Amino acid sequence: MKLTRKGKFFIIAGIILIIIVGYAAFKIIHLNAAIHDSNDNRVETKATKEKIKNSKPLSIAIFGVDSDANRAKENMGQRTDTILIASINPKTKKTKLISVPRDMDVQVPGVKGKQKIAHAYAFGGPQKAISTLKQQLNVPIDGYITVDMDGFEKMINIFDGVTVKSNATFSYNGSSFKKGKSVTLKGEKALNYVRSREQVGAGGDEGRTARQRQIIDALAKSASDSFNIFKLNKVLKVSEQNVKTDLSLNDLKTIYTDYKYSARSIEKISINGQNLIESDGIWYFEPDKTDLTNKIKAYKNNLK
Repeated sequence: MKLTRKGKFFIIAGIILIIIVGYAAFKIIHLNAAIHDSNDNRVETKATKEKIKNSKPLSIAIFGVDSDANRAKENMGQRTDTILIASINPKTKKTKLISVPRDMDVQVPGVKGKQKIAHAYAFGGPQKAISTLKQQLNVPIDGYITVDMDGFEKMINIFDGVTVKSNATFSYNGSSFKKGKSVTLKGEKALNYVRSREQVGAGGDEGRTARQRQIIDALAKSASDSFNIFKLNKVLKVSEQNVKTDLSLNDLKTIYTDYKYSARSIEKISINGQNLIESDGIWYFEPDKTDLTNKIKAYKNNLK
């Protein structure tokens, strides 16, 4: 049977579609193998899958680590620059996001002496960091996602940078910012904006935490407004190299489809307290106990 021009077109289009779908399937399988933490054996993992399957509220830990390619080559430990916990309730469509100060004074399970919570990850990866959060804050953790600083920079560049209004006037690593002035951040400048805390005017850990929340908000909006198939491939590549999680791709997909409306109402919560030099001569963040208790209570109430 002789094919018409239209028939040939549909055959070619079908072949192209098969190639695209096959490629996408390969990338997804490869991505799942790359980002999934196969060493995770926490009891919570199976329970988490059931929660996701039944659209129950979740508590997720998000770690931003100061690892990058150079640190990895030198076999240097990973400490967390950013620690967030998110209680996500698909029924009420609300999310409560707590920024945990990286200098918070804690006891890391199995480690002698006082430590900063940012060091927990270096002592035993995400599992040690999770056990520290659970012990220190008395919160459940259903899963985690870790992004390193290489991935943070590359992800922002994929979406051509983000624009924010600086919350402080300060300079860091060759970049300068002025309070109230809008600035478009790409690459290293974005890292400088979220990493500075000790420089004059930077506002310490509280100021940096607020800037990190700004970037997360701006990046989420940019991704929503400009996402396409070409950027998807770049996002997958960056994720392979810079993301680790104990959630499978199926878990993440279900969370996106069933929990996404919870992201429309995010309450960003910071913990009040003060920075003090303790007896060991090191700076620690000491949370206000009443404030911490009230905010953890609100966080856990969002899981009901």
